[in-house]
Amino acid sequence: MYTILIVDDERPAQTFLKAICQKYCPAFDTILLSGSADDALRLMAQQHVHVLVTDISMLGINGIELAQRVRQLYPRTHTVIVSGYAEFEFARGAIQVGVDDYLLKPVEIQSFRQILDRIRETLDAEANNLMEETLTRLLCGEAVDEPLLCSLFSSRMMRFALVREGNLFTVRFAKFRTAQLRQVHQAGWIAFYGCDEQETILLRSSADRQKRFPDELSDLLKADFPDLPCTAIYAPEDADILTLPQFLSRAAGRMVNTVVIGKGQLVPLNAPQSALQPSVLSAATKKRLASFVETGNTRMLKELFVSLAIEWNQNSLPQIQAEDLCYQLILYTADLGVPGPKRKREQILREANELYGSASSYGDLLASLYSLIFEEGFIRDKNVSANELCEYTLNYIRENYAQPLSIPRICTDVGISQTYLSRLLRKYAGTTFNTFLTQCRMDAAKQMLREHPDILLHEVAACVGYDDQSYFSKIFRNETGMTPSQYAATFAADAPTQPPKT
Repeated sequence: MYTILIVDDERPAQTFLKAICQKYCPAFDTILLSGSADDALRLMAQQHVHVLVTDISMLGINGIELAQRVRQLYPRTHTVIVSGYAEFEFARGAIQVGVDDYLLKPVEIQSFRQILDRIRETLDAEANNLMEETLTRLLCGEAVDEPLLCSLFSSRMMRFALVREGNLFTVRFAKFRTAQLRQVHQAGWIAFYGCDEQETILLRSSADRQKRFPDELSDLLKADFPDLPCTAIYAPEDADILTLPQFLSRAAGRMVNTVVIGKGQLVPLNAPQSALQPSVLSAATKKRLASFVETGNTRMLKELFVSLAIEWNQNSLPQIQAEDLCYQLILYTADLGVPGPKRKREQILREANELYGSASSYGDLLASLYSLIFEEGFIRDKNVSANELCEYTLNYIRENYAQPLSIPRICTDVGISQTYLSRLLRKYAGTTFNTFLTQCRMDAAKQMLREHPDILLHEVAACVGYDDQSYFSKIFRNETGMTPSQYAATFAADAPTQPPKT
């Protein structure tokens, strides 16, 4: 992943530092050795070096001078000085040339490991930020550095996929603003959020592919998107990374006409698709609806809504058409003067719009719609207000954030539908499940780092519900503007205290 260059004119010192890297720092998988500053500069001219570790006392150009030249020639390279001297002048010289750290001989394994772990964390953040900035420029139509763009990927030729987790939101074709990387557990994939938190853009190099792309995509969706049905529109063949904006433009249009509530789909972008016909509530449905409303037959009204849900599910009705039919149901029943709460038609339509993005199935959608139209709220028969139920749900998340929480699990434990959960959180707390869960985890992580600045980072991640330390660090940086190590260092009791270890 990263390249480290060890410069020392003593072979035993080179071998010792190399052994530490090999045993304790696997992220530095390319280890170069050099016996002089001149040779080190020759090596660095041939390939990119992420970390330079150099002794100070060497014949010819010494370590301080080497660090200064490297800073001028390769400003993105991180430098660590190793010396047998503790004099202030050497330390001051190292600081002046901007080295990352200063080690005294004999080098302690733990100290060297901690320094490299901290630099590796910084390198991870820098690489992610560089990729995000470059992809953002590409997808926002700005000029990009093509050599830099290509260097970020194992191959310029990629396969693309646009994934929608769950349903469409009411606002279509939201503008893409920034590329934010997200974690996936399947190796070889690059994933980042699209226009909202339920949209993901996936990139896969042909060099990393071991099976047919649709099969690999299916495996990824099962492993990393298990909670909600996903709709994936994928490129039928490899394409230049520079054509990603054109793919996404076409895939977004296809997505709107493809999503079916409660159903997962993998669709190649070039698959034939019939033009969607206008959705019209049938005369027979209107007649039955009018009859049941007139007679006050709630049992038959419920059965009618259930039969519609079954029909829509069997026909794999696209969400966009289901929304049209729901709109017609609301208007028609309002014209019939249905019993129930004295609410304006616009209010019911507004609340119905919130259902489309969160319904888990057409049965869930129409059950919730029935409640909106005919009942006095979702929890009419419960001795608890909607606000109280929302607070109960928030407390449940606060108490269980360290567990592998998901929307289906919370709904099962709390005893409400996914649609109702999303509606509660938006209406009474002004948040979403993912946003509030992340907030709870980050608050807990910050408290742990404040109280225990020397705690291991992987322990912090595990304690707040993340099984991937790199992903935890990424989220933490997004939330606070600094890495966990940097945050912890601001609360260390005595400077300089070592930051959290990995």
